[in-house]
Order: sequence, then C-alpha cells, then structure tokens
Amino acid sequence: MNVALRQMHLEPAEKPGAALSVRPVRVEVFQDIGQAARYWRELDAAGGIYSPYQAYDWVRLWHQHVSAPAGQVPCIVVGFDEAGAALFLWPLVRGTFGPLQVASFFGGKHATLNVAPWRPDAARAFTASDMTMALGEVARQRPALDCLMLSNQPESWRRLPNPFALLPHQTGTEDNFILRLGLPGPQIIEREISSTMRSRLRNKERKLAKLQDYRYAKAASAEEVDRLLNAFFQQKASKLTALGIENVFAQPGVEDFVRAACHDGLADGKPVIELHALEGDGDMLALFSGIHDGHRFTSSFNSHTASEHARQSPGLILLQHLITDCADRGFESFDIGPGEARYKTFFCKEFEPIFDSILPLSARGRAVAGPLRAFFKLKCAIKRNPVLWQIAYNARAVLNRIKGRKAEGEQA
Repeated sequence: MNVALRQMHLEPAEKPGAALSVRPVRVEVFQDIGQAARYWRELDAAGGIYSPYQAYDWVRLWHQHVSAPAGQVPCIVVGFDEAGAALFLWPLVRGTFGPLQVASFFGGKHATLNVAPWRPDAARAFTASDMTMALGEVARQRPALDCLMLSNQPESWRRLPNPFALLPHQTGTEDNFILRLGLPGPQIIEREISSTMRSRLRNKERKLAKLQDYRYAKAASAEEVDRLLNAFFQQKASKLTALGIENVFAQPGVEDFVRAACHDGLADGKPVIELHALEGDGDMLALFSGIHDGHRFTSSFNSHTASEHARQSPGLILLQHLITDCADRGFESFDIGPGEARYKTFFCKEFEPIFDSILPLSARGRAVAGPLRAFFKLKCAIKRNPVLWQIAYNARAVLNRIKGRKAEGEQA
C-alpha cells in the first residue's frame, strides 16, 4: 500500500456563507447531448468546476464512438435556479446492472475521476436536501430508472466541495495520487525526488540518449498521433495478454474513441487527449496520455516498451518530462490516476480519497441499494488488502486466460 509514502490530502472546501441562497427550482433531463450543450457552455462561462472526464467534448466523443453504438441513451440532468440559469449538469448515460436500470458517468473504467459540472456558488451552497430534491425529479421524469451508480468521485475539486459527498456513499476501491505544482518544472523534480534517485535517472537517460533519434515529444501532428497510438495499442495488447488481463481498449468503439479524442482539437493545439512519449531507435519507449481542465492535468492511459530498453526506466524518465511540462505550462496540480502502483509514489506522494455512490430512485432500487453497498464495500476491502487482492487478481487472470483460449477455439 506504500502507506509510509502517503500524506492525507484533503482540499479545504469553502463553506457557504449565510447570504447565499442557491437552490434548484427546476430540473430537466435531456436524452440528447447536443440539446444540453448550451448548459455546458453556460457553466463554463460561470467558472464551472468539473473533471475533464465530464467535459462536453470528452462526453460527446465517448457517446459517438462507444455508448451510442451500444444502444445506450444519455441521461443529462440539468438543474436551474429561479432566474433559469444552470446550477449543475450531471452527464450520465443509461445502462443496466444485472436486472437494474441504472445511470452512470460516461466512460466506464476509462473515466478515472468523475466530478459533474457545477456552478461554483451552487457547489458551495448545496445541501443534502437540495440533492434529494434533484434526485426526486430525476425519478419522477425517468420512472424506469432504478438508481444512479456513480464511481471514482473526489470529495472536492479545485477547493470546492463535491455535493454528491452529501449523500450516502462508500469509500472507493482505490485512492488517487496527486502532486502539487506551483513551481518551475526543475524545482518540482528537485523537491519531489531525492538527489540519489535524480542521479540514477540522469544516468539511465544518458544511456537512452545514445539511441538513434532519441527524444521526448508531445504529439503535435496527426501523423505523430497515429504513430504513437499504433505503438501504444500493440504494446498494451501484448502486455495485458501476457498478464491474463482483459484488454479494455479492445472493447467495441474504445480504440475509435481514443483516436478521435487525440485528433479532436489537435490542429488548434488543444486535443481532448494529449499524448506524451519517449522515442528512440525506432521504438516507442514509453507513453503517457492525459486530459486537463486548465488547472489540473490528469494522467490517463500509459504504456512502456518490453524491449531491453525497459531496464532504463523510460516510464519514470518520461514522467519527469511530463511533470516539468505541466509545471511550466502553469497547471496547479498533476495526478496520476487511482490505483496502486509503486511508480506513482515517486512523484505523487499525496493521496486524494475517492468515493462511490449508489443512489436509489425506484422501489426496486431502494430494495437493492443496501446489498449493493455491502457488495462494493466487500470489494473495496479485498482490493485494499494486499493478500486478498493478489488471490483475486490471480484468479481473474486464470479465468481470463481460459476465456481467451475458449474464444480462440470457437474462432478456429
């Protein structure tokens, strides 16, 4: 768990003042993302806070390539104040969980941090009663929905509270790792990494620098994006197959989404997903992708070479370049995403608590909410216990290998 390296991270949430009176007086549920686009723009203009996984373009592209082809229907919940201005926007999509009809954030496992768009004053002032009122309106307008299942939610974002934390929730299965910036890149590296480790990484990079055409690059052209993604998908598939882990990038539409998101906005220097890579000797040595809201850079998927060059820690070297780039661009913070991995604590030593919500809307949803919460608490306990998690991990790997061999046999 690397507990010794962690420091508890709780952003100081601003408390609502007595003069604030921000209450939802109307809630509307949209089934078309385009119809709700104006409210994303309205919240942006009002300084809205949200994770980049809930940004309009990310959601639009995910729905276009993944959820729409799967037959899933958007459930975009917008709350309005007395003047008719948007207070919040919950970008959800309808799906199933066993026999239940549920609404969740777009992206599934690919959306690692979820904070719906909120107007800042609403995020400060909302109460549990306000949230319950909004949920009641969703239940009234969409009676077929049994519950909301919302995962990977930070308790705050940009020093503002996440109002979903006011409702019943449980600790997420993993914590998020975060790094405060606020200094020039080289000073960040010096602050976070010991002189001994910096020396080791410099020596390793000197060896990589001898490779032909060695370079650190942020993809800036369509050709670079395609080359890096081709290498990434190949590297990732090989690694996951060897580990017996399901390749989530092979799920229908996901690769098309990733490619579209890396190209969308690239011509203006603002791609939805950025690609940062180390290359040398015709090999993609390491890759980190990321998205941002202009304040925090959130790392997404990553990969590294399986060649002999892996001994030189290209992933850690790339992280140094990426963090330096983020600091020099003026981002306030950098996070490397939820999940335990030793490399994450080299730079991101603070951790950010993550919670999940199961919020019933129907009688059936209320009947199963308790057992579902107990199930996810058990899952959390297993994943946070190294021994139990290793047993579960090994069992899952064996089952995935059996499933893979069965699929190969059916194709033959």
